[in-house]
Amino acid sequence: MTALPERPDLWAPVGNRELPPAIVAAYEARDWSLLRKALSTVMDGAITDGPLGRELLQLMLSLPAGVDTVFDRYRVAAMLDHGDWDGVRASLPTQSIEPLEIRGKQDIHTAPVERSEIPASEIAHHRFVFQLWEYYCRMAAGPLRRWVQRMFGHYPKPLWDRQDVPLGRHLRYRQLMDALLMADAEAFAGRLPLAHALATEAMTLGDEGEPMRSIAHDLSELARLGLGDRNEFELHIPRRICEPTGPSPLGSGEMLMYILPMLPLKEDDGLRWAADLLRDIAARLAFPRWQLQADYWRVASELRAGMPGKKTELVALLARARRATPGLKAVPLYLQGYAERRYDSFRDAERLARHSGNVWLQISAMTWMTAIDPRPRIGMRLTQLLEATGWRRLVLVPAEIAAEAALGLTSLGERSEAILEMALTADRPNATTEMIRRYIEDANAPTSTRIAAVNALGRVGTTHAREILARLAHRRDDVGKAAAKTAEGPTYGLSEREIEVLSLAADGLTNKQIGDKLFLSPHTIARHLANASAKLGASNRAEAAVRLHRAGVD
Repeated sequence: MTALPERPDLWAPVGNRELPPAIVAAYEARDWSLLRKALSTVMDGAITDGPLGRELLQLMLSLPAGVDTVFDRYRVAAMLDHGDWDGVRASLPTQSIEPLEIRGKQDIHTAPVERSEIPASEIAHHRFVFQLWEYYCRMAAGPLRRWVQRMFGHYPKPLWDRQDVPLGRHLRYRQLMDALLMADAEAFAGRLPLAHALATEAMTLGDEGEPMRSIAHDLSELARLGLGDRNEFELHIPRRICEPTGPSPLGSGEMLMYILPMLPLKEDDGLRWAADLLRDIAARLAFPRWQLQADYWRVASELRAGMPGKKTELVALLARARRATPGLKAVPLYLQGYAERRYDSFRDAERLARHSGNVWLQISAMTWMTAIDPRPRIGMRLTQLLEATGWRRLVLVPAEIAAEAALGLTSLGERSEAILEMALTADRPNATTEMIRRYIEDANAPTSTRIAAVNALGRVGTTHAREILARLAHRRDDVGKAAAKTAEGPTYGLSEREIEVLSLAADGLTNKQIGDKLFLSPHTIARHLANASAKLGASNRAEAAVRLHRAGVD
């Protein structure tokens, strides 16, 4: 697995090696008319974090004031992206960006953690952008999802009035932004399969090199993890941010905000890297609400890693969040429950998550609650949300807790394929086998659910699970037929990746060679081979490959 890059200084000079030669030549010649013409091919006066990123923005910051109103607009936009609020205020009387929009953006981002009001405006475009910024800053996924649903018919009037706006680029960007915002809103407040589909589609929209394509890639892959897949992948956002053409400090922070709540699904240092960089950005820009989020995700990464001595830091975090809005306050309470296994903390976090529409956090909190103390009302709500949203691998829910929660739901009488899939994703064979046994023996459960349990037993892949399948196959009912068919299945519960790795091993490739081919680490390859051998009942990779071949799987 590729190592994460060193965290960058997003204010450091980056040069102009990637800028189009026409722009560089016009700038060096101080030919402002020619420069304006050259810039019109890559900028639209509003979107500053395009494919050329900081290289272009730093050139904007160096443009002389008062030469051209378009240049003045670009300069102020770049100042906003770098948190130069004094420069912005000094430029307001001399340039054409509306002061209300600038002041609104500053007011929202620099607001204290308890602030919940959205700046007022009579202009529809202002209201839309203010709401978007505010919902992200206060981590309110529910209102964000409703905002996205209202957004489709809104195109700001200035778009049609401005002569320096190339409509083609703007509309391509708008398609990308629409798809990505919908994906993000669905991931955190709606249906995860839809989020995955939208993010995957967004990867093909906009212009080549758009930073939002990197967000779309990472969101798509993280959604796959949440859906229960075991995909190995490299995050694109860290690399994109670190490039000289990466986004501005503000744009980099916004990129991280899209995916931070889902980064715990990826068991590497990505969460800590992103939290530390967001903290650097938030401190430099003086954004209190970003600072709080950065700090609690950093604590989350440390708690997940089992680092000692973090409870004192968590107490301070809870004190800072005490007056915060519900979306910001919920995660620190959840982390308190995580650190101390406290039912009450998870209950309070779930209530706040429900208030702010953060469905992903509701599901995680109720999963912990069910693992600690199964209760019928919570169990019913959790089952309904699992079925409705598609979440299977949950944020900051260890595999053993997910397995215990699945058993708890089963003990409450809940029967659902969604619960079976969550248990299978947790990959705790003993607990999953026991749960499946209860499903199959429940005569009151729907036949379709019992058959799904039989199929799930085949995916467990252990010797004990295969023995149970063999016994069930002697039955003469629908369960017996399903068991017989499943027992004859060729994959023994192997995942697609395990089959792929084992097939390459059968061709004589070493772990390193397989890893190079699949972009995985040798350690990950060894784990896949060990899992595959165990499921096939083989003592080594050679024997496992032979058994796989005899089963007709290549």
